[in-house]
Amino acid sequence: MFGLFLLLSAVIVAGLGKGLSSAWNATVPRWEWDPDSEPFIDGGDNGQYLNLSSGIDLWYTIFGKETSKKTPVLILHGGQGQSNQMYHQANALAKTRQVILQDTRGQGRSPYTSFTNFHYDDFTRDAIALLDHLQIPLVAVVGWSDGAITGLDLAMNYSSRIERVFAHGANLQANMSIPGLNDPIINSGSGSLNSDFKTNGTTYSTHSKRDASGPYSCQTLSPTPQKCKVMEQGVSKMWRTEPTWGPQAMLKITCPVWIVDGDHDIEVERNQADALAAWIPFAGQLILPQTGHFALLQDPKLFNFALEYFLDMEFRGQLPYYR
Repeated sequence: MFGLFLLLSAVIVAGLGKGLSSAWNATVPRWEWDPDSEPFIDGGDNGQYLNLSSGIDLWYTIFGKETSKKTPVLILHGGQGQSNQMYHQANALAKTRQVILQDTRGQGRSPYTSFTNFHYDDFTRDAIALLDHLQIPLVAVVGWSDGAITGLDLAMNYSSRIERVFAHGANLQANMSIPGLNDPIINSGSGSLNSDFKTNGTTYSTHSKRDASGPYSCQTLSPTPQKCKVMEQGVSKMWRTEPTWGPQAMLKITCPVWIVDGDHDIEVERNQADALAAWIPFAGQLILPQTGHFALLQDPKLFNFALEYFLDMEFRGQLPYYR
């Protein structure tokens, strides 16, 4: 939920480890920086469509090291967005393993046709249909925001297909009321809790800037650009009502999970990450420093280090072991 749609004004191709790109905004704190450029996915911008029996068309792409012995990775983007949001992760992981990306139904390159309402369970079934089509029996999942929620949904309902889940920026309650809103979090613009305690430590950024006509906008990518506004309204409606998970649902997850969030995430209350990590058996929790809901773009070097560490970690059941 709350995976804000990154509308883009330019395509800036910048590899990891090459320093800051020209998109970096040094005039605001990093956790308030709203990245507005997403380069190409290496070898992956030219995808194809899977036509489901329900009439849904899903755009997807698969690339990377097909002969790798590592488990393939399914990468799921944020709400109202598209797969290029995850380009840092896709490009890095494709060097050592096979990577699958899909544009969620009705979003990105996937047309908004043959259905009306958005539901996380539908996203989950779509992902399984894609894996069946590709004849991939087992994947690790890397999800951001809505993609992270879908990843957890997959782990709950299709446990035999999911090896592990790296869930960044997920929430388990639409209204974020469970287990409570008064956690002592440091999410404020000034970096201190007391400065705006009445808002539970949260200050909304005033620096957000988005271009509705960029090369990775809905209007540019979607086969149904006339429905972009309706799509955004539909996804927002879902955010107001889903998910509604409690501890019993989390007990269904039997694979290794890391719950990941930025320490200045203003889209998802910290209590959500805390509850997920507490209720999922043996889950790990990672709070990324001085980043927000866009941590995967704001600090991709640290994010990818943690991601690859998790994907390569040896687990026996749900428990991690050193090799």
